[in-house]
Amino acid sequence: MTTGLYLLLQVLRLDWSSGRWNWLLTESSAATKTPRYRAKKKIVRALWIACGILMLLFPLAHFIITLGLFTTFLSFTILDESL
Repeated sequence: MTTGLYLLLQVLRLDWSSGRWNWLLTESSAATKTPRYRAKKKIVRALWIACGILMLLFPLAHFIITLGLFTTFLSFTILDESL
């Protein structure tokens, strides 16, 4: 039973070291805590708000779908860690 629980905690990347459950930070999840990444998230948030307003101004299905897909692509491009 203990081995199964230990394996589950390793898979979920959980740690009980400070009296509460903590997610173990990997290199990629630690990168999301940097000021540069937070600045990128602000840009993406502003982009989505602007596109949401455009979607409300032009409530056409083909426009909303196209703009939503393009905004998703831009969001992933901006938040890409390799750049």
